Amino acid sequence: MKKYIDESFWRKALIKPDWYLLVSNEFKRLEKIAAQEKDFQKRKLIKQEAYGILEESVKNGNLPIATSGDNLDKDRGKVNKIILHHTKNAPGMSLDRLNAIQLMRIYGSYFANPTDKLESHLKGQPVWSGHFYNNRQVFWGYHWFIRSNGQAEHILKDSYIGWHAGNWEVNKSSVGICVDDDLTYKAPSDTVLKSIAHLINTHYSGITTDNILGHCDVNKNTECPGSQFHENWQAKLLELVKIP
Repeated sequence: MKKYIDESFWRKALIKPDWYLLVSNEFKRLEKIAAQEKDFQKRKLIKQEAYGILEESVKNGNLPIATSGDNLDKDRGKVNKIILHHTKNAPGMSLDRLNAIQLMRIYGSYFANPTDKLESHLKGQPVWSGHFYNNRQVFWGYHWFIRSNGQAEHILKDSYIGWHAGNWEVNKSSVGICVDDDLTYKAPSDTVLKSIAHLINTHYSGITTDNILGHCDVNKNTECPGSQFHENWQAKLLELVKIP
């Protein structure tokens, strides 16, 4: 038995094309409960039940997902910015869990309330990203995922617009790099910093240091990638990046 969600309700909702509308209020309730929890680790657990059941539904093929849809990458421009993120979770997040989290928080939220009037028809329709990884449609917003051992995984093609910045103009011309760790009160390891720098030097050497930014620099509603970014590790990273 689940502690925070009505499992029967969620399972019935997640087989419907408009599941994100059906569970919207329930997820908002979970977020409200989590916001009131002072213990950070307990706060994380409150939403994990919802993410877990959504992850299971996607993996089992029970969640209705569109097989075609609008070209949501039509506005993709030249990449001229790097936006840095962290998962705000313990290292070792699976891509399936990342997919479920951002399917709920990003795509589910947008399909429930499209902000572009030309996309108002999406409301109530099965979710669609048009983004594929290993032959399956995915819904995460980051282009790169950096593991704690420094392994860099290219999880979203650069030709795709990653929904990561909370700012569409930034999304159109940026790639999102996410560290698989909770950096709320700490800096990444030297191994991770060297991996990010190598990635930038190898794939995005034309991007200037003033366009290597934290999520918080383009979205004032977040502290991502953590409180130590400006005070500590931004400068260390920029020292490692070779600028032409």
